[in-house]
Amino acid sequence: MTAPAVSVGDLVYDRRTERLGVVMDLVGGRLYLRPPQGGVEWTARPEHVGPPPRRAAS
Repeated sequence: MTAPAVSVGDLVYDRRTERLGVVMDLVGGRLYLRPPQGGVEWTARPEHVGPPPRRAAS
């Protein structure tokens, strides 16, 4: 699977942890993500992230 192109500030979905995160940085091949509401950063490999899931229509 090809890793998606992401930029600092993008909202992504980390499939490994099943969390949304905002891209804060890319260092050493790892993305540094932070929850959209703020909080503790975590790292993810670029191939483990993708676009946020669409919300189901009510």
